[in-house]
Amino acid sequence: MNRVKEYFAKATGGDPTFPLAILFFNYFFDEFDTAAFGTLAPEIQEHFGLSDASFGMVVILNLSVILLLAVPVGYYGDRLPRRKLVVAGGIVSAIFSFATGVVPTVGLLVLVRIANGVGVLVNDPIHTSLLSDYYKPVHRPNVFAAHRNSVRVGAMFGPAVAGLVAWLIGWQAAFMILFFPILITSLMALRLKEPVRGATDDADAAMVAGDEAPVAFGRGVRMLFQVRTLRRQYLAWCFIGAGILPLAFLAPLYFERVFDVNVLGRGAIGVGSAVAGFIGVRMGGQWTQRLLAKGLGEPLKIAGWSLVAVGPALLLVALSPVLALAVLMAWTANFVGGFFTAPFLTTQALVSPARIRSLSFSFGSVFLVAGIWLLWIIPGVINISDDHGLRWAFVALMPYWIIGGLIVRSSHAFVAGDTKRALDVLTTTAELRKARLEASERSVLVCRGVDVSYGPVQVLFGVDLEVREGEIVALLGTNGAGKSTLLRAISGLTPPHGGAIFFDGEDVTGFAPEESFQHGLIQVPGGRGIFPGLTVKENFEVAVWAGRRPKPEARAAVEEVLEIFPALRKRWDQKAAVLSGGEAQMLTLGQALIAKPKLLMIDELSLGLAPVIVEELLKIVRRINADGTAVILVEQSVNVALTVAERACFMEKGEIRYGGPTSELLDRPDILRSVFLTGAAAMEGDS
Repeated sequence: MNRVKEYFAKATGGDPTFPLAILFFNYFFDEFDTAAFGTLAPEIQEHFGLSDASFGMVVILNLSVILLLAVPVGYYGDRLPRRKLVVAGGIVSAIFSFATGVVPTVGLLVLVRIANGVGVLVNDPIHTSLLSDYYKPVHRPNVFAAHRNSVRVGAMFGPAVAGLVAWLIGWQAAFMILFFPILITSLMALRLKEPVRGATDDADAAMVAGDEAPVAFGRGVRMLFQVRTLRRQYLAWCFIGAGILPLAFLAPLYFERVFDVNVLGRGAIGVGSAVAGFIGVRMGGQWTQRLLAKGLGEPLKIAGWSLVAVGPALLLVALSPVLALAVLMAWTANFVGGFFTAPFLTTQALVSPARIRSLSFSFGSVFLVAGIWLLWIIPGVINISDDHGLRWAFVALMPYWIIGGLIVRSSHAFVAGDTKRALDVLTTTAELRKARLEASERSVLVCRGVDVSYGPVQVLFGVDLEVREGEIVALLGTNGAGKSTLLRAISGLTPPHGGAIFFDGEDVTGFAPEESFQHGLIQVPGGRGIFPGLTVKENFEVAVWAGRRPKPEARAAVEEVLEIFPALRKRWDQKAAVLSGGEAQMLTLGQALIAKPKLLMIDELSLGLAPVIVEELLKIVRRINADGTAVILVEQSVNVALTVAERACFMEKGEIRYGGPTSELLDRPDILRSVFLTGAAAMEGDS
């Protein structure tokens, strides 16, 4: 018992061990069941009279349904008390583990294993999310390693006990004996305390941000896919899924058929594999802690190479002429593969925004399922065992491990930036909520570290920008400085690949353009932002439809806009193509105003227009602003900026070089010269 306490104490670095211990034993008994099923695969297959492909389909269908259900479990894990989900999952797992031993048909076996798997689902996304909030980042590598080693400990005892029980009584009894230990450890989880999400990243910010509404599913998914590290991790899961899931039943079948190993022998081999994996996972946790000191991306290098190494080890299993060598190579594969766990999970916890961390951990299961179907079942690899033998089935798995490992390793370069962004999301959410609660002057728009690329060409580099309520900000800069790209990133037309964007206190990074429009975040594009083939009336109807406003409100909004722009009423039934430049700009502004914007972003208001028209439009901008709408005005004309804006930001080569009152621009000849010369060149080109 003292050794067990020391094991947990060493992993937690002196922090309370109870959460880790409870979650460890919950996972242990669930994996005991899984390991037993794998060991007894030949007996179960023979009992129901299934071919290799048929038995494989039973296992894969079971795993596919279970893994896909991990996403809703992760989604609700970001909304509901995770402690209760742990308890509920354990109780369900206990009931259907018992039922595995009593079902009479294949159909019922599939249903029972799916139900059992639903209970086990909480072990990955919910447990990992909880541990991330119980323990500080510096301790997470060893905590994750200790927790995931419950799988290996379960695999040590599961095969041995299952093999012995099956040999003495029958394979059904091996599942029925698990009911009480799973139930007891699940009920003990009621003593866990529910931690604040993100508390170990930034306790103060997490407390404040915790009162915010949960992130909607669609936006949560978009936020996750904007994290470059996660995108590659998810892609790697496809190949890992195709490489690892078939091993759940191919390995015991291989030793049973190729070397005629009985159930006790397979149990012993499973125990040895689990011990090797246990050592690998533990060493991986220790290495990860040291590697983090060298750089946040370093752990993924070892994670990637460990997966690559599994491929040749499996090849040697397949080619082994004697049992001893095959067993040694199987244990080697488990050992080197174990190094993957701690660095991979530690990195995923670092780069995932705290408020959607459960969803992040659960989402990998979708790609595991995609990989097994797209890379193993649909191409027909599933039939290799029946058609060519189990040795060739093992050979076919090797490329998946190598490719998956190389993808994991390639993502190390993005970890530091993605970790910073995840922390920025948490702290900025807290700052904006505090501002709302204190009723102080607050920012309607906050951009933090926004990066945007077009293919391999990066255009924006860590842009920070704030716009306060009711403020007009002029965004100045030369052609190609990134002004329009920044507006496109804010409005959702061009998704950023780094940084965070907050609008009206809400993280809107990754909003679709229509969502931005409906929330009152409106961009007026440069040039003609209208549909020239439609009439003025039809252009307004498009804007009304996009705004999703009730018809009475929409009609009132259109009438209000026509009072502001009476020239458009005269052109009501004419095609927009015949409008003058000034009228076209009025129509563009009018369409935007129908949505009642909280922030209006106008790209090149004065482009190609006569000064008298520009002055008329500026009056409209001032009127819009006086009604409470904040405005970002992208301009090359310093005169326009000085006329209407209170504050200016100057962009150059994708970065903000200056931000301050427009009155101070006169003291910055470098900015004036740059903008003036570019603006003059543009006017000469237009003339």
